[in-house]
Amino acid sequence: MAFDIKVISKNGLEFESEVDSVTLPAKDGYITVLKNHSSLITSLNTGTITARFSGSNEKIIEIDGGFSEIKNNKLIVLIN
Repeated sequence: MAFDIKVISKNGLEFESEVDSVTLPAKDGYITVLKNHSSLITSLNTGTITARFSGSNEKIIEIDGGFSEIKNNKLIVLIN
């Protein structure tokens, strides 16, 4: 069960895909987003975004903070 993610930096679109789960370094600790997650806007700390695809494939993105919005099975991540 997948949902869409876009990771955007000041340089433009860094990553876009359909994923099964994403783990984000939120302000109060890491959170994992799955399909049908409730709507949420949160600030992000320095850390690692881990996007997991079907099978055991994953994409790791190191960030220096930012913001994320989860709404209607779409995750948008704005990174520094």
